[in-house]
Formats: sequence, structure tokens, C-alpha cells
Amino acid sequence: MTAGNLLVVDDSAINRALLDDMLARAGYTVRAASNGDEALAAVARDLPEAILLDVQMPGMSGYEVCGRLKRDPRWRLVPVIFISALDDVAEKVKGFEAGGADYVTKPFEPQEVLARVGSQLALYRLQRELHDRNVELQRRNEQLVLAQQRTERVFIALAEALPGTVLDETYRLDVKIGEGGFGAVFRGEHLRLRRPVAIKVLRPSHAEAAEDLARFRREGIAACRIAHPNAVEVLDFGVSSTGIAYLVMELLRGRTLSDLLMEEPVLPVGRCAEILVPVCDALAAAHSAGIVHRDVKPHNIFLHRDAGREVVKVVDFGIAKLLDDPPEAEGVTKRGSLIGTPEYMAPERLLGRDYDHRSDIYSLGVLLYFMLSATMPFEHEKPPGMIAMVQSHLTKKPRPLEELARPNVPPSVTAIAMRALSSEPASRPSLREIAATLLAPM
Repeated sequence: MTAGNLLVVDDSAINRALLDDMLARAGYTVRAASNGDEALAAVARDLPEAILLDVQMPGMSGYEVCGRLKRDPRWRLVPVIFISALDDVAEKVKGFEAGGADYVTKPFEPQEVLARVGSQLALYRLQRELHDRNVELQRRNEQLVLAQQRTERVFIALAEALPGTVLDETYRLDVKIGEGGFGAVFRGEHLRLRRPVAIKVLRPSHAEAAEDLARFRREGIAACRIAHPNAVEVLDFGVSSTGIAYLVMELLRGRTLSDLLMEEPVLPVGRCAEILVPVCDALAAAHSAGIVHRDVKPHNIFLHRDAGREVVKVVDFGIAKLLDDPPEAEGVTKRGSLIGTPEYMAPERLLGRDYDHRSDIYSLGVLLYFMLSATMPFEHEKPPGMIAMVQSHLTKKPRPLEELARPNVPPSVTAIAMRALSSEPASRPSLREIAATLLAPM
């Protein structure tokens, strides 16, 4: 098996013969060219893995040949090793500026030439392997996008056709009231009980249907375990006879905290307490039931209107972690990536380390900071890069909240928000402490 396919370009027949003999003895397949035009034609016929290129040649110089090679995307990765009797620094710099990977001066030292060729060949093969992998990855991503687009078109058609459908002779779907990556939510009715309900219908996945269904089922299990007035009530889960996976929940009326913050970016402490104390209670119930929510953020807090009063509801337990699950169950929500919203995610989760209920407390700290200041603790580029985000959460300290919040915010409130943002889980306050601080008289 040949050690590699090389092209030697030199106007001197003696130099070509010396290099050919030296390289052939080392197991390389060697082709030769005596000028720039011949070199370009040889490359076009059969791409070499490395080119040894003389600098001074009649007509086209080696620098010009290298420049033309590097401008062509088909040949750009092939390493060019200049061979020249010119050994001053200025010439070497010109060679590297032209795109050369290395520079060898004449007369040749066989060991040096072989070492440099071997090194450049190994780098070239690694680059080719990475390039080929990237091309294959791009091809697969394009196929996945096309599959997802087909699935999306099917789901849109399905969602438009679903109103009026009865699932398992029990639940009638009426009007679509929400949509997201998971699927769509419909206002519906439990026909036997004549009870209005919300019905979440799973969006089918082309590649991970079983995983999506398992995650969907876990959302129902997690929510049912909590049974708290400030957590959304899940009533049923099933897959209809026609293959539609659905989750039946209490019907909420109102808006999300995210909607409220769009209208009122900064909330007074009293309003923060009205919203977050019930959230603390619901999360405490979840944690006592062995559940970590993992996605505490404004969009997942619903301000439900019930008989003229507001009831705060924590929603979307679709990515909740059940602490008593076996380790293999974690794969249901992993998919090789972080689960949740990185801007609200605790450092230990960003690092992929073990975590517990205290990661929800960190997310709550981010939320409180944002509600009091309309500013995230860590500002990032848009969209935020994961590496920059991890570095910010691990190495930076948030700007002191007292510098951003309204003047009448008690120091105890700003202090507990900052404690909740501690990178060390053990330093974070409990949910009870946060609630008590928010409720304390100003």
C-alpha cells in the first residue's frame, strides 16, 4: 500500500529525479511536472495529497501556482511545501502568504524532507476526514430538515382538520388555542362530564416518535404527582385509536407571565410576591414529590382567571426530571443536548453535572432578577452562544440588582435574588426563604 500520492514540481530534472528517488524509497507514489501549467493540469487530472513546489520556475512562479491552487475550493486543502534555494526570511514569508504549508531549502536533507512531507500528509488526511464528516453531517441535516418540513405540513393539515374530532369517544376538540414545538393545544370538552378542558395534541416526530411519546407521557405523570392548586392539573393521557397522542388538562383562562412582562417590563415587589410566592409553593410540592421542573421561566407561569380572581399556575412539566426514575429514563429527554432554556439554567446543568431541586431555585432567581429590573443577570450576544453563556454563568457575577431595580425595592429582596444566583447550589436560599422574603413588610 502506497504511503501517499505526491506531486513534485521543479524545472530542474536533476531535482525532480532526486526527490522522486527519495520519496519512492519511502513508499510514496510520485508524479512530476516541470512548470506551473503542467502542475495545474496534473492536479486537475488526479488530486495529489501533497505538492512539493519549486519557487523559481520559468513562466509562472511557485507562489503564483500556489495562489491559484488555494483559490479553487477543489484543491484548497492540499498542502503545498515550497522547495527553494532562497533561504532568507522574506522569501519564506512570501511562501506562507501565498498559502504554503511549509518551506524547505535546497540542498535537500532526505530526513527533513520525509519528516515534513509525512507531517503535512497526516494533517491533510485529518482535514479531509473532518471535511468529509462535515459534508455528511450537512447532508443528514438537510434530510432531517426536509423530513421535519414534511411532518410539519402534515401536522398543520391535521391541526386544521382536528376541530370537531372526538378522541376515544370522550374528548371533543374544539378551537386551537395554542401551538409550540411540542404540538398544539385545543379548547375541548369532556363529553360525559360536560367539563371544558384543554387538550394538548403531540406533534409527530419523524425520527424520534417513541421518545417524544415517552416524554409526553412523563409530563402527565409529573403533573399528576404534584396535585397542587398552583400547578396545572392533568386529567388524562392517552393515544387514540387513530394514533393521536393527547394530554388532557384543566382549561386555563388568562395569560402567561411572559405576556404580562411584555406590557409591564418591571414589576413592583408586591406584584412579584403575588406571582412568585405561589410558584414557590408549587415548586416545593414538586420537589417533595421528587420532581425537578427544569424549565422555570415566564412562559411557563400562567396567570389564570377563575371567578374573577387570579390563580398562578406552573405549567409545562414536559421536560421535568423524576428523581426516582432509573438512570436510563433520563435518555427520554436528553437527545444529546441540554434540556430547558439556557438563559434560565443553573451552572451545574450547563456543565452537564449532577443536579437536584436547587437548579429550579437558580432559575427562579433569574426570573426574580428579570421581573425587578427587565434585565437578564447575564447579557449575551444574540442569539447567545452556548460557550459564552456557560462562561458567563460560571465566571461572571451579575450586576448587583440594587443598581438596576426600583429605589423602593427592599435590600432583603435584592439580596435573596442574588443568593439564588449563586453558582454553588449549597449557597442558594430555600423556596421557603424566598417566599418569606417577598412577603415580608417593606
